[in-house]
Amino acid sequence: MFDARQLLDQFIGAAEGVAGKENIDKVRKGITENPGMAKAAGIGLAAVLLGTRSGRALTGTAVKLGGLAAVGGLAYKAYQNWQGKDSADANIGGQSVQDAPLRDVTPSAPGGQLLPPPQDTAFSHDENSGQEAARVFLTAMIAAAKSDGQIDADEQKRIFGKLNEMETGAEGKAYLMEEMMAPVDVDRIAAMATSRERAVEIYTASCMAIVTDTDAERRYLDQLAQKMGLERGLAELVEKAIAEERAAA
Repeated sequence: MFDARQLLDQFIGAAEGVAGKENIDKVRKGITENPGMAKAAGIGLAAVLLGTRSGRALTGTAVKLGGLAAVGGLAYKAYQNWQGKDSADANIGGQSVQDAPLRDVTPSAPGGQLLPPPQDTAFSHDENSGQEAARVFLTAMIAAAKSDGQIDADEQKRIFGKLNEMETGAEGKAYLMEEMMAPVDVDRIAAMATSRERAVEIYTASCMAIVTDTDAERRYLDQLAQKMGLERGLAELVEKAIAEERAAA
């Protein structure tokens, strides 16, 4: 059994460094000569494997927390902010709950740094539950990264070559290859949401895997949120939390 938690760390880009959009092509070109470059540069494996802008790394506090804590912390922050809105704010000046101004009600470390989710919440995962959660998040991230196009035969060959260069075991590589080649199935990903908290985490992981700048990506995320029963305002809060963390990196 492969270590899903460790693979999730790599996928999110769990290393210090800078990997903006302008650097992705350079890093992808260099990965052939130096397989460890992806992790050293802090760029998500989705960008390297899929050859797209997917997987923009979070190189701030979220990265330092590790993959599970990053997903959980961002999901928890968005969920708490959503729950923290006073019911009296539901319709002020014609604004809906989704459109009304939001305030950050979650605790934060000095400097506004993201904190891991509290251990007594469903967003925190121990050693036993962490492997299962990490695999779910990985699957969701890969599906999101593929949402703006199909992988043809040439891409399959290139991805296979990249997988052989990765620092992971045979089972981990087999899992990644299977998920990379699988058709995008939003219903399958939505079915993994066994609770409302897990749905928020899945949406968070999906958004972390991509830079949502195509119609196909936008449609995929909207469909995923709808199928998991997430309100538009809550989904927007997730995306806002991720955008703020990227901006702070």
